This record gives sequence, structure tokens and C-alpha cells, in this order.
Amino acid sequence: MARNPFAFAVLSLVFALGLARAQDNTYADAPIEDPPDRAARLSFIEGDVSMQPAGENAWAPAQLNRPLTTGDQLWTEQDARAEIHVGRAAVRLGSDTRFSFTQLDDDTIRMRMDEGVMNLSIRALNESEQLRIETPNLSLMLLHPGNYRVEVNGAGDETVVKVTEGEIQANGPSQDFVVHAGEAATFTGIDRLTNRKEELGEMDDFDAWTLDRDRRDYLALSSRTAEYVSPDVTGYQDLDEYGTWSHEPEYGNVWTPTYVNQGWSPYSYGSWSWVSPWGWTWIDAAPWGYAPSHYGRWAYVSSRWCWVPGPRAVRAVYAPALVGWNGSRQGYVSWFPLGPRDVYMPDGRYSRRYIERVNVTNSMLVHATVRDVYEHRARNVSYRNRVIPGAVTTVTRATFTAADRVDGRRIRTDQREFAGLPAVTTSPRILPVRESRLGGAPREPRPSPLATAAREINARRNTTPAVAPKPSTLAPSTSSSPKTDPRTRVIQPISPGRYSTDVSPRTPPAQQSVQMQQREDVLRHVREQQQREQYQQREQQQYQQREQQRQQEADWRAAAREVRQQEQRQQQEQRQYQQPQRAPEPRQPQYQQPRQQYQPPPQQRPPERQATPRVERSAAPSPKASEAQPQNRSNQGRAHRD
Repeated sequence: MARNPFAFAVLSLVFALGLARAQDNTYADAPIEDPPDRAARLSFIEGDVSMQPAGENAWAPAQLNRPLTTGDQLWTEQDARAEIHVGRAAVRLGSDTRFSFTQLDDDTIRMRMDEGVMNLSIRALNESEQLRIETPNLSLMLLHPGNYRVEVNGAGDETVVKVTEGEIQANGPSQDFVVHAGEAATFTGIDRLTNRKEELGEMDDFDAWTLDRDRRDYLALSSRTAEYVSPDVTGYQDLDEYGTWSHEPEYGNVWTPTYVNQGWSPYSYGSWSWVSPWGWTWIDAAPWGYAPSHYGRWAYVSSRWCWVPGPRAVRAVYAPALVGWNGSRQGYVSWFPLGPRDVYMPDGRYSRRYIERVNVTNSMLVHATVRDVYEHRARNVSYRNRVIPGAVTTVTRATFTAADRVDGRRIRTDQREFAGLPAVTTSPRILPVRESRLGGAPREPRPSPLATAAREINARRNTTPAVAPKPSTLAPSTSSSPKTDPRTRVIQPISPGRYSTDVSPRTPPAQQSVQMQQREDVLRHVREQQQREQYQQREQQQYQQREQQRQQEADWRAAAREVRQQEQRQQQEQRQYQQPQRAPEPRQPQYQQPRQQYQPPPQQRPPERQATPRVERSAAPSPKASEAQPQNRSNQGRAHRD
């Protein structure tokens, strides 16, 4: 039968419209529920590490800087290691370990380990924060910050807890135990637990590796980054190693990466994945890229990109990607980094409180500006970074949904192509595919951890700390194994995922002294760091108290000065009112000296000159005499010559 081209075109259009409507309904029907304020970070990978996101049945290779949340699972194969950071806690996994997060939110971290070995190091624990570790036969709750190691055998019926520093509470089916610092306890059984106390024993390669990673984290506490970035920002430990800090008048202290490729811009060196409950999430490929991608903002200053952190005094709220999106083009996806004064409006119908917190804790914005944008009262919103050359990154839709690396598939575009398109901060409404959720192509781990997936935790979930029992109250071991020296009894792997309790040969005294010295150095370093932190807190509290006292004293002095001045004014007014007015006394004439006449100073007479002989003349000559005068003058002249 011949096909009708017109009918085929109509069916295709109807299918496309239906898919678009279903996609819109998927977003429109999203519940009003705020996501958690934090997420864990996969900060280190060595060897083959597989990951299974929440709600998925397939496994895929784990990605560096991948955010982890409730329901995500990890599997480390033989000779593999992994490290996870969440807030101020660091979780490190050894070989052949199956690990997952059963709950991760603002105040609770609940982890589960079915088999393998893990180390947990936590610097601080808030009063409202709860941290638990669940094994197939036990539930552990941290009572204090410290360093803990947990081991679970392949059968799931034996858990070894070693406490280097701190205290941990073990909740069994019928009894609770507290393991103190410097102790190691082995719990055997499922329905009825038996425990055995031991010394910590000597360090192995896994302990040495965790010690080195701990030393790196403790050095970051005194770095320059710690002065400007909140300690709750996950991933800040890498910034000092890969960048420099400087001061900009407009933004304050900013961080600039040291080595980047030519033409690099933020959010252009990594891939996109779908991480529930946030949605489309950026996974940066740079070792330092986690914190600048999910916290703070990016700014272009002095011909370079620099990262502007949020306020240090508040707890930063995690964001999947702080970017703006250009208007959709057929088959392409385009985005750019948000600036310090750009409002971020994520996907979903979130509350105004969450929108304000995720913006105010990561930028230079205030609540009023965010509120105007949230309530659609802001007009003519512009984005400063959008017009910077090279800031916009464009890829195909296939690259975007397949979780492929962006840096090798970036499409060159002209800024004028996006000039007429609107810009928003809501990610494009593109439904994720399988690769988007897994972060890449699926891969079955070796050996498959599905055999242990059916184990259930039979330990009692006691959420209140129990009183620490005395050492004598711990039940003795009922195992049938021969008695051996506890100092030589250690856990030794004999096959991948299997552990035995065979007696190892005694370590030479020289090696024991070296290992004990290393452990003492670690404990001393930890204690010194805690003492420094406590000293800084005390100094800050004392400084605040002194400032308050100074302010109170200054206010008291000002008030007392004002009261005294007011009293003086009142007393002066009272004196003036009570004092009788006297008649004015007559003025007495003042004595005046007689006025002297002015006399000019005497003038000196000029020196006298010699008198010249003068001829006496008559008083009034007669006319006749005047006629004879010439004759007489001539006679006189003649007589004078004679």
C-alpha cells in the first residue's frame, strides 16, 4: 500500500506537539519542594571506580567533581580508591568497597557501607547535625569530631571500628556500645552481636594514604583561601594550589586560575549531567572546578576571568550551575556565566526563601533585588557577562544530552546571533536521556556488586546517644577461634572483598616505633590545629566582648556627660533666678590728663656762608638819576679795573 506523504507529515507534527506538551507538563507538575542546601563532591579517584545514580539500575564510570546526593552509590574495584567531601567531613574509600548515601540534607548525613573499608575524618560537628554510618549488622553514630575507620567483611556479619580520635556510638539489635579514642572494637554476628576490644594496631597503606590526604586538608585551613571563603564551601581546598588571590575595587578579593587554555571561559571545560533533584548540573573537568562552578560568581576584570566568592560569614547554598541561558535555537544549546550582580532563578517552583538564600550567599545581591526578580517586578534585566567576547558557549543538543565533554565540541558563534534572543537563568526544557542521568555510557563494574544489594541492616536505629558503658560492661567474645595476643591480631585481606582474622607475625620494634611516631605526629598535628581553632574562637569572643564593653562604657560616659551638663544648666538658671537685681552704680569720672600742644622738633640751621660785599643802593632813584645811571656804572667798572 502506498504511503500518503501528507498523512505522515501530520502524524509527525502531532507526535512532536504531544512530546512538547508532555515535556512542559513534566516541568509544570514539579512539586513545590526546596532542594538541599549542600551536596557531596567526588574529589579524588584512583583506579576503576563505578557509580550508580539514585533511581538507576545501571552503573557508569565515576566522574571527578560529580555531585553526590541521597541514593547515589559508589563501588571501588581492586586497588582503587576514592575520596568524597561534604562540608567539613571527608570520606575515603579503600579497595573493593561498596558505599552509598542513604540520606544527605542540611542537617543529616547518613552513609551505608555493605563491604570494604572506609575512613571518616570530620573537623567540626554542629549541635543540630547528625552523622551516621550503617553496616549490614551495625549502626554507628558519631558523638564528637575526630578520625574513624570502619571495616566490613564480605559476608557482612563482622564490623571493625577503629577510633584514632573522637568517640562513636555503636547501636546493635539489643545493646549499645561506645568506642573511645585509641580503641578498636570488632562486632560479630547479626541477630546477636558479640564484641572484642583491641588496640589500634599498626598502620597500613590505606592509613598512610588517608593521613596524607588529612594533612592536605589541615594545611588548607591556614591557607589564604580560608580567609576569604566560607569553610562550608565544598572544594575550597584546591583553590590555593591552582590559582592566586588579588583585590579588585569593584568586587573585593577575587581568585584567578593560574593555568587555563587560550580562549578559556567559565563553564566551557566539562560536561552536563542530570542530577536529581536539581536537574541539569555542570560537572567541571578541572581539578579545582567544583567550588567556582557551584558557588560564587564569575566576573571579567582587567582582561581576565576571576571568581568572586560569596560572603564568608554565612553558610553557602549549593547550586547546580550558576549560568544564564540564551534563547533556544533549533538543535543548539547556549549558556554563559552569571555575574556577581545577576539574579539566579533555578528550575522548579521553589520557595522565595530558597531563591533568596541561594543568591545572597553566593553573590553581592541583597534580598530586595532578588525579591523583585522573583515576583516578576524587575524590568529590562541585562547580563553583563553575556556581551563579553568568548563568554557564550554553544554546543549541539546531542552533545548536551549525551554528557559529552564540551571543550572539544564547542561551536563558534557570533555575538550578534544572540543579540535579539532573550536570556534567562532557567535551564532549557530538555528531557534527560540515560546517558544524561548516568554521566556517560553505562558500564558493568567488576566484580558486580549486585550480589550484596539484597542485604538489609538489622541494627537498631537509635537516634539518641547512649551513655558510654564502662569497659567491663562490654560482652566478651564467644567465637571459637583460639586465643591470641590482641596486639598482633589485625585484619588482613586475603581476596578481593574478603577479610580474615589470622595472626600476623610480630612487627619489628624499629618499625613499630616509626609507625607509633607517625601516629603521634598526626594526633599532635590534629590537636594543635584544634587548639589553634579554639584559640582563635576565644580571641574572637574576647574581642567581641571587649568591643561591647567599650561601646557600653562610651555610651555610659556620653549619657553621664549629658546629665552633668543638664544639671549645670539647671543650676545656673536657678542661680540667675534667685539672685536679686541691684541698681546700677553711678559711673565715676575718669581722670584725664591735660592735652599737650603739639611742638615740632627743633630744626638745625644750615651752616653760615661768607657774606659777599654788597653795594648800597639808594632807596628810590629820581628820573634824572636813572638817566645818569649807565654813565655811573661805566665809571664804577672802570674804577674797579683800575
